[in-house]
Amino acid sequence: MRVWKSLSLKTATVVAGLSLTVGLMAAAPQDTVAPDPTVTAAPTATPDVTPAPTTAPDATPTPTPTPTPTPTPTQAPDAAPTSTPDATETPAPEATTTPEPAATTPPGVEAEPNILGINTYSFRADDIISDKNMYDGDALDAAAVQSFLTRQVPACGNASCLAGPTKFSVTTIPKDAHCAAYTGGSQRAATIIANVGKACGVSQKALLALIEKESGLVTSTAPTAGRLDAATGYDCRDDGTPCDEDTKGFFKQVYNAARQLKSDFQNPRLPIGSPTQVLYYPVESNPACGSAPLTIRTKATAALYKYTPYQPNPAALDSESDGDACSSFGNLNFWVIYTDWFGYPHIDVDRIQGETRYDVSVAIAKEAYPDGAQTVFLAFGGGYADALSAGPAAVKKGAPLLLTGTSAVPPVVAAAIRDSLKPTTIVVVGGPNSVSDAVVKQLRSLRPGVRIDRWGGADRYEVSRTVAAFAFGAGSSGAYVATGTNFPDALSASGAGGATNKPVVLVYGKAASVDQATATLLTSTLKVKNVTIAGGPNSVSPALQSSLGSLRTNGAPLTVWRLSGADRFEASLAINLNAYDYAATKVRRDRVFVATGMNFPDALAGSALAGAKGSPLVVVPPNCVSPEFRQSLQKFRAVRVTLLGGPNSLGAGVAALTPCS
Repeated sequence: MRVWKSLSLKTATVVAGLSLTVGLMAAAPQDTVAPDPTVTAAPTATPDVTPAPTTAPDATPTPTPTPTPTPTPTQAPDAAPTSTPDATETPAPEATTTPEPAATTPPGVEAEPNILGINTYSFRADDIISDKNMYDGDALDAAAVQSFLTRQVPACGNASCLAGPTKFSVTTIPKDAHCAAYTGGSQRAATIIANVGKACGVSQKALLALIEKESGLVTSTAPTAGRLDAATGYDCRDDGTPCDEDTKGFFKQVYNAARQLKSDFQNPRLPIGSPTQVLYYPVESNPACGSAPLTIRTKATAALYKYTPYQPNPAALDSESDGDACSSFGNLNFWVIYTDWFGYPHIDVDRIQGETRYDVSVAIAKEAYPDGAQTVFLAFGGGYADALSAGPAAVKKGAPLLLTGTSAVPPVVAAAIRDSLKPTTIVVVGGPNSVSDAVVKQLRSLRPGVRIDRWGGADRYEVSRTVAAFAFGAGSSGAYVATGTNFPDALSASGAGGATNKPVVLVYGKAASVDQATATLLTSTLKVKNVTIAGGPNSVSPALQSSLGSLRTNGAPLTVWRLSGADRFEASLAINLNAYDYAATKVRRDRVFVATGMNFPDALAGSALAGAKGSPLVVVPPNCVSPEFRQSLQKFRAVRVTLLGGPNSLGAGVAALTPCS
């Protein structure tokens, strides 16, 4: 099996290197399928009226990314809106640089993968690719594969180029335990890759990355016959000996590789979830290189190690190094190539969405509490002011957070309360100007005998203090403090507060000192020992920070620090890394929730879910994510990213985890 060697993953240019691995070469023939020429079957809202101080919007920079096409060939647009625009609480435009998805590698002669914003820090030897990303036989159809190949090589240098019109000989193969039947004849490369993937239930994206890793054929303008015969390195020696007659040739190579990967999914040959020794380098070539234990997390990763049985050593993972005498690059470069072309292979991305913000809040609530909830929090969905502190409180009470209109409960929310969640207590967050008495009356009719508590106040700050006092009145070790005149910082803190048992308290961030009511809440009611300011000095002033530091609980001064960044997106990531970083907590956060930083409803409802799951909730631009966010997935030890809201809120660029430029 051929191996690609990464010279520098800071720029992450991968170039052809020497062959290092034998992988499946000796073992492959046991699963080789002999052709059978007799078989012919084919595989074929209303404004927020809670009073608040008259002030300019929070100055946390608010970039507005420009939507750009997704790099993933099969992303389909979905025009269903996630939420209606908020008529009264939208922050004024702020002058900042607009993040845009980084340019993809331009196609050209012998184009090489170039990964922007990624280094080997994000590679995980124990989790190279998820089962979902490896075993999706419908990932790309023939047209999408052809389009992808043409983008890599728009002009072929000879007739054997994969993007060209040449058809390859295809053998008829009967159905077996691993793959559907395949009809013989002659087919273009794109058709073979698409149909083999579908027949064997192996992702066409994974097959493309495997072909490139083993032979470089995807980006080759003029492939040789020898490279085509060894397209996937299946049962092919590294000493120059021709591949076995039964398995050489483009179709047989792709088919047998896919079949082997599927076989190893059905019957893993390496243990999943328990330590196993994996070599760094072939023993026969350098017995001193040794091995290291891996606890392989997915069947797909185990299948890759069966195919190429070496893990990269520290020298191979060093972005400034060409490796050493014990460096094997095969599985690392599969990950590099797949990531460049299709996004992280080890991260599954899914989405919770709905046609409106109310639908999304119900979908999130059902995800968190599929068997119902004794308590439900209800907040005004047309403005963020009252509900910013509700997320941690809802987590504290084991409750989802639903959104409502001012004068009536939306039908989808009413149905969820009546038929699925079936609470015995409903906490209404905010006063009658935000959630009217008519809504309370409607709630009583939905759930006769239900207890309804209203946690309100004269303005958003008093509501925040009321929520914190009722939910955390028994005391808390700390609290988050955030501005009440904008939403991103408080929402980022809400999920973290829910998971770490800390309330979010809103303040007027431009004030020179902390008000007496907030000071009393923090020191006498909650008895906190530390305060974390969410957001930069434009959100909560240095003077207010100093004033908080002068407060005392039981005679001891509060410890006050700030988590911030150049904009709301950096601040959100800083808040979450502080709460959830694996290096500090030693707790793996398998899942990360993502919401738009340009509007509040999805993150508002999602904060209760994220807090309940003990998972980060990070706000991002509408159509890309920062390189730092991508790298944070390793720090969280995440294997899953869940988007909160539909494509109008988080576009295809976020779904593909496309880095902002």
